[in-house]
Amino acid sequence: CLAAEEKTRQYAPYALNVLVNYGGRSELVRAARMLSGKEVPAESFRSGLYRPDLPDPDLIIRTGGERRLSGFMPFQSAYSELYFCDTLFPDFGQAEIDAALKDYSARDRRFGKIW
Repeated sequence: CLAAEEKTRQYAPYALNVLVNYGGRSELVRAARMLSGKEVPAESFRSGLYRPDLPDPDLIIRTGGERRLSGFMPFQSAYSELYFCDTLFPDFGQAEIDAALKDYSARDRRFGKIW
């Protein structure tokens, strides 16, 4: 982990999140329990999430040929771009990252707006 942080230090304004043993439903239930009884706007709901300080992901890469999010960050991923590939995670290397970023950079992000 420290080696990865050191190698990517120059990308400080960006965040890479790798979630292991994560359950999106569990996170939402926990947040709802924390805020129960309070009337809260949607963005305040974020304070009950596991990591409320993390920005919403711009791009979610799903490896291994799966074509679903499997409960991955349901609240935070509302406007995320999705990239699916058949490569298994252990084999996902620089060429696959480059392909995902090239695909992402060609997209017109509208964040829910029709035009």
